[in-house]
This record gives sequence, C-alpha cells and structure tokens, in this order.
Amino acid sequence: MICKLLLARRKMLLFKSSYYSLFLLQSVADFYIFVFVEIIMRPRKLNYFNLFSENMKSYAVFSMANLIFSRGILCSGHIVIALNRLTAFYLPLRQERIWSSWTICLSVISLWMLCIVVSTPVIISHHNDAHFFLTQCGVLYMSGGPLGEYNSYQGAVVSVVTVAVCSACYTCSYRKTKQRKYAMVEQRLLLCAIASAVPFCIEMVRSILVLLSAKLKNDLFKTMTSLWFYEMGAIVSSSVWLQLIINKNVRDLILNRTSANQGSRTHSDVILRKMITNQSNVAPATRRISTVSVPVREKL
Repeated sequence: MICKLLLARRKMLLFKSSYYSLFLLQSVADFYIFVFVEIIMRPRKLNYFNLFSENMKSYAVFSMANLIFSRGILCSGHIVIALNRLTAFYLPLRQERIWSSWTICLSVISLWMLCIVVSTPVIISHHNDAHFFLTQCGVLYMSGGPLGEYNSYQGAVVSVVTVAVCSACYTCSYRKTKQRKYAMVEQRLLLCAIASAVPFCIEMVRSILVLLSAKLKNDLFKTMTSLWFYEMGAIVSSSVWLQLIINKNVRDLILNRTSANQGSRTHSDVILRKMITNQSNVAPATRRISTVSVPVREKL
C-alpha cells in the first residue's frame, strides 16, 4: 500500500496533499518500531536458539536506548497529524501554504531529533545500569535501573501529552464538521486520523500502570511490560489497515479501481468534446439560414 501511494503521488493530485505526506513519514517511524520490536526486542526476550545471554552489555544499552527513543518518535508523528487536521478545518484556504513539503519534513524530523537529543545525555550517564537477567522459565528480561525509571516516566508523560493534544485537535475538528459541510475526503481523513490515535489511550493507561508498579516489580509490572510487545504491533499496523478500511480513495487505489474510473472519465470527456464540436459546427449554418430568410420576407 505504501508503494502504491508513493507511485500514485506522481500522477494523482489527490494523494499529494499534506495529510498523505505526513502519513508516509509516519509509516517510516512505524516501520522502524516494527523492526525494533520484532527483530531486536522479541527474539531477545524469548531467547531464540539461546543466542542471547546476560553478558551482552552493549546489546542491553542499545535495546534500552531504542526503547526510549521509539516512544517519542511514534507519538510525535501523530501529534503533527492532529495539528494538520485542525488547520484543514479551521484554515482550509491556507492549508497547503502552511503545510508545505519543507514544513512537513522539518516539523516531523525536528520532533524526532528532539526526542533523541533530550534522552541521549541520560542514556550516556547511566549506560552501565542497563543489563539482562535470565529467569527460570528461560525468558531474558531487561533492566535499566535509573534508565528504566526514566523510561517509565517518559512513557507516561509522552502518552498523556499525545492523548491530550490529539483529543483537543480532533474534538475541535469534529465540531467544525457539524457546523459546515465539508468534502467527504476531508471527513474520511479525519476519521482515519481519529481511529489511528485511539490505541494511544490504551498505551497511556499501560504506561501509567507501569510507572506505578515499576518499583514493586510485581506481577502487574511484568504483565504490562509483556503487553507492550503486542500493543506496539497493533499501533504501528493499525494506521495502514484503517486507511484501507475507512478511506475509499486508498481502497480504490489498492483494488485498481482508479484506473478504470480515469478511463471512463476520459471516454466521457471525449464524447462531450465531440458534442460541443458538432454544436459549434451547426451554429454557423443556422446563422446563415436566418440571414438569408430575412431579406426574402422583406422583398415579398
């Protein structure tokens, strides 16, 4: 679907809008998190083929750093999308000028870099605290000491801020749709954005529970940390599936309906042009007849 959208942006003006540019940038972040969860974190936790051990210090620091970075990178894209939908309904005439290609790339990449720059000093100062420990059931858990506490606080704060900003933007945008009639395209994009942000409510609750149970290390803490693997998989894949289910234009693109529609429009345009040409040819003839008939009546 992402490849088809990239190809369609060259030919179809509809998919060149700022929303699809933000969606494609967010898909890059989603793909990074998917690779991080499925290739780095999950094999380590389940200790596939006994490839991992408690002595892998550098790998533990690398995993903890990516865990801290990924949450901010994931949430920042959805905040920018929410702001984009807000300006689409409140400043529709200035939407494309506000969200130029330069503005989109600069805003998203700046937020990504901000998440990395803010957390990097903490990771460097406490990198010795990150380590793995093997349990009796064969699961290899990761512990970070102060880094783990920082990750818990950061996760709760980022999730709460994301839910608050997205809720405010989408509530205002939804009220605007009730006041005026907007195109179905904008309403579908708003619905896709709202549905994509819903899983962050679950992430906010999970992050708060992790923060409250971090010092106790009880069963609730283990359950919530294990839930993170499944939750991240649902969050990073939900955006694409929701676009396919809700957005009719994307669904038509995937099912190759747009080419057929464009073909039918082209055929109808040809017929319409022929009719206009025939009418223009008939018009001079009628004018000649009228100009000839008038003098004859005067002579009679």
